[in-house]
Amino acid sequence: MPPPRTREPRCRHEIGEDRIVVLCVAAGSTECAVRRVGVDMVAAVLLVATVAAASAAPPVHPPLPRPPAATSAAVVVPAQVASPPAPPGPPAPPGPSVPSAAAPATPLRDLPNGLPAQPAPDLPTAAPSGETPAEAEAAVEDAKDGDIAYAAYQRGLYLAALGFATRRAEAGDATARTLIGLLYQDGLGVPRDLAKAASWFKLAADAGDPEAAFLLALMLIDGHGVAANPAEAARYLELAASKGHIAAAYNLGILRLGGKAYPRDPAKAADAFEIAAEAGNADAQYALAVIYDDGDGRPRDPMRAAFWLGRAARGGHLAAQVEYAIRLFHGTGVEPDERQAAIWFQKAAAAGNPIAMNRLARLYANGRGVPADAVAATAWHLVARARGVADPWLDAFVANQPPSVRNAAVDQADWWVWW
Repeated sequence: MPPPRTREPRCRHEIGEDRIVVLCVAAGSTECAVRRVGVDMVAAVLLVATVAAASAAPPVHPPLPRPPAATSAAVVVPAQVASPPAPPGPPAPPGPSVPSAAAPATPLRDLPNGLPAQPAPDLPTAAPSGETPAEAEAAVEDAKDGDIAYAAYQRGLYLAALGFATRRAEAGDATARTLIGLLYQDGLGVPRDLAKAASWFKLAADAGDPEAAFLLALMLIDGHGVAANPAEAARYLELAASKGHIAAAYNLGILRLGGKAYPRDPAKAADAFEIAAEAGNADAQYALAVIYDDGDGRPRDPMRAAFWLGRAARGGHLAAQVEYAIRLFHGTGVEPDERQAAIWFQKAAAAGNPIAMNRLARLYANGRGVPADAVAATAWHLVARARGVADPWLDAFVANQPPSVRNAAVDQADWWVWW
């Protein structure tokens, strides 16, 4: 039976005196991670973590502390965003483009390992309208691996999925138990019940299912459906990671770096990050880049830091795209390449990152890596400023532009400002 589905990311923001950290934990997530930036990047990271606002995402775990040199459990590096110097150039072409019903009460049952007694899962006694047993069977009979429960779940036949999965769970199928936990966790076909979800995840995890172990670990970290227990969460993360669960390996690194469930051990955290990074997890790639940039857990190595930032950037990690662009512009750990730096700033800006918008405005104003374009510079500055990134130098640059340039820039920026 294939794993039910990838979980949405969840994040928590911790704003310190001089930086903001976004800690994200998600199965298979490539949209959020440990992010670090300076004061002028606070608005950027809050926006980048739209995963937190939109899906959830985000947010999730109690912040994990960093040693005296930093302020959080997440990997943090002092901000290195520098403004590209140079006088403004003449204007040129285009600027930014726009891109169910409650179930009857059931008796409580005791669960192993200290979990409180939870109601037993409710078996469907009748199919809902449009979902008769025959229809459900017919809708999923083409399931290639014969997993009718999961096929029904994928087709939105949640009550049928619960019925099929419950029969398989009673026969000892661990992944069927995980699927039932997902139904209760998301309230699909049954009333949402985090305690029931946790109990099913525990049964599945103890039977060896890595996805269930990972999902239960998240609930134990959050204290959702069960009492918060970082040590028990770490045990289940280790179980999931030992079976090849990549997101679990990444989160294990976060816990080892934070020093809560374990004594703080940056070297072991780096080992866990590297396992997930080599498997293609962009969050872990970014975290490993920061490890090499800090020299905390691995010897400081700007070239390796740049390498992993590049991998994370190509994986769609917004914070990595911005930092990789900065390294390309200044030649930190890589050969300097202003044109490539501009391309990465454009990617991140188009994805809504205001820091990238600000840096791109500077490039257009100075003609560095892109043709000088006063309209584009002004437009990107207006959008970045509307999203909280102030820049007195660009304010002065815009003030010196003729009305025709400012009006054209306002027209281009209008969609972004009101989006």
